[in-house]
Amino acid sequence: MLLPGLASFSLIDPWEGHYGEVARRMLEEDDWVKLQWQNEPYFRSKPGLTFWLMAASMELHGVATDGGYSGEMIASPLPVWALRLPFALFGAFGIVILWYAVARLVSRRAAWLTFGVLATTPFYTLVARQAITDMPMVATAAGAIACFLLAVHAGDRELKPLWKRITGYHVFLAVLGLFLGVQLVRFGIDFAADPSLGAGVRVRWFHPAVWATAPYAIGYGAFAVLTWVVFPTRRVRDVYMYWAYFLVGVSVLAKGPPGAAMVVIACGLYVVVTGNWRLLLRIALPQGVLVLALTAVPWHMAMVLKDGRPWVSEYFGHHWFKRAAVGVHGETGTFDYFAQQLGIGLWPWIALVPAALYAALRRPTPRDREGRVWMIMGLWAIGGFAFFSMVQTKFHHYVLPAVPAFAALAGLWIDEVLRGRSPRPGLAMVLGIPAIALIARDMMSEQKQLIELFVYRYDRPWPSGAPWNVDVGGVWLAFAALGCAALAVAAWPRTRRWGLAAFGLVCIAYGHWAANGYMQAAAPHWGQRHLHETYYRDRQIHGLDIVYYGLRDLADDWSGGGRELRVRSVLPDGFREGLPMTVHIEIAGQDEAYDLAGTVSRIGDNAFWIAVPDGEVAKLADAIARGRSLPKPKRRPWSQVNADRLIAWQLNWRGENFWSSGEIWGRTKDTQTVFVNTDNKEFLAYLNRPEAKGRRFYVITEAGRADGLRNILPTERARQTVEKIDTSCNKFTLLRFEL
Repeated sequence: MLLPGLASFSLIDPWEGHYGEVARRMLEEDDWVKLQWQNEPYFRSKPGLTFWLMAASMELHGVATDGGYSGEMIASPLPVWALRLPFALFGAFGIVILWYAVARLVSRRAAWLTFGVLATTPFYTLVARQAITDMPMVATAAGAIACFLLAVHAGDRELKPLWKRITGYHVFLAVLGLFLGVQLVRFGIDFAADPSLGAGVRVRWFHPAVWATAPYAIGYGAFAVLTWVVFPTRRVRDVYMYWAYFLVGVSVLAKGPPGAAMVVIACGLYVVVTGNWRLLLRIALPQGVLVLALTAVPWHMAMVLKDGRPWVSEYFGHHWFKRAAVGVHGETGTFDYFAQQLGIGLWPWIALVPAALYAALRRPTPRDREGRVWMIMGLWAIGGFAFFSMVQTKFHHYVLPAVPAFAALAGLWIDEVLRGRSPRPGLAMVLGIPAIALIARDMMSEQKQLIELFVYRYDRPWPSGAPWNVDVGGVWLAFAALGCAALAVAAWPRTRRWGLAAFGLVCIAYGHWAANGYMQAAAPHWGQRHLHETYYRDRQIHGLDIVYYGLRDLADDWSGGGRELRVRSVLPDGFREGLPMTVHIEIAGQDEAYDLAGTVSRIGDNAFWIAVPDGEVAKLADAIARGRSLPKPKRRPWSQVNADRLIAWQLNWRGENFWSSGEIWGRTKDTQTVFVNTDNKEFLAYLNRPEAKGRRFYVITEAGRADGLRNILPTERARQTVEKIDTSCNKFTLLRFEL
């Protein structure tokens, strides 16, 4: 359900493209601490885990090496697969850890039913197939709650070796050490190589590299001594709790406090409702706080060292406090805001959720393990819904941390029905029929509601009109009819098992369609991939731009006369050997530039070679002579294909940066082609440069703005030649003109 078709549809704007570009930039700059965004000096809204996952996955898949080549992001589905894979795996982890907890504490059948409901719940699976921060946060929070349950109700056993003398405690210690060690090695190398990276705050006595690493290495050693020697870990309960605290820390590193808040609410309410205050003495709280700090704090401290008070103010003050207490972006809404999103996101399982909630609430305070599982799932669901309803900033997906609990309750209730322990299940089935029908009617009339579970803006239209004419309403009608029929069969005692089996098959089929069929229909209109593919196939390549940050690198590259340069790029239609090329060279920070003439000598797979003869390289003789005696600069040279420029005009939907591999915000003035402001001053200043005359440009913009471009263009030829060349997306348009 999570992996098939994962890369079959475009990244969804703005978040997937936004986060993907931050991760690509991480590889380009070789900076795994500070998060950067193209035409802004920083990116301070999210912690680092999401971008580490993306960057590491791209690197493992051989994508975006050193930032990637021109057009690489549209050359194949591999970049999309690489970006989304870690999040789908986190989604799988969340499903499996809940299955394991329910299997240990209730029964295998209840566990498989929980597994099946959550794995086919569109809200969960659709977000798990998005490269955004939410699924790592949700899955680790769910894992922490599951580990808490296991510690409380299946943790009194003594630890036994898993292999030879290695126990689960040793495995945890190794995982924590690896997770922490990878960070500390990277931080230590970066800060030691360049102490100026620690300019965010003034540190005394020690080098910034020491502050970025030593406290956590000492903390890890202290934890190992404390739990191995001083108070040896002997019971399974303690290991489960170590994992719970670790997962809470990972959740914080994924998306800040929401996941941790969900764990505190669910587990805290459990302690309050059961009145088992002694439990607080059995959950390894001191050791757990240390584990949590070792997991979540190092990256945050590294960012304090790098960016100091401005980062602290924006990251904690704006994105943590104001989002919760005041409201920024998104919507505010009332207490019932998320009820609609749960109805859409849990459909068609939503038909069984009211009965499952009632079953959880009607139980007296239980004392057996199964009853306690019901209790914590109910507290998790209701507490999560209430908490996120009180948070002032609201996006539809903010309630996602409560979704696994609703799914688990539905699975547990079905198990109760199959065991004959649920009163009046037929009535619940009958009452579920209108719920399925009414929600299906709403989704048929507003077909964008499913994708709006995880997008930024909710006022953007579904592509129902010409020339797109996308209509999937009939699919909902069919699934609604089948779901209602299955519940009607399940309402009768003699056919209940067959009806529930049929309903499960309907939900499985619908979950698969939502994850693939629906997204393949909707995604082209919430993403820009196809427009960028058109641009890269249609543009003309003129050469290569290179920026050196010191003459030494120039001397090393160009000593020895004529040379052949290999250039990685998607090749446009009609590209061939013998075409004239220009290699434009600039020295950063100096008024020094060179143009070397060459020709295309060879063509390969997404690559070509420029042959530059001796006579042209001779233009660099003086610069080469001066550079031989100079030290190598810290920053490596930058290069970008010189082609017809792509302009992002009055567009700020983020995908334009990722799909262009950052080429719309390069390191020369000619390659900085993002013009967001609607006064068009910067846009016209760029076009009115002498070097822009006679050139061809491509423009990507919002579809509603495309018709206004003609009146803005500064020359008659531009106004006569401007044309729309890709309107396949109902929200974005690609145009072309010549000055």
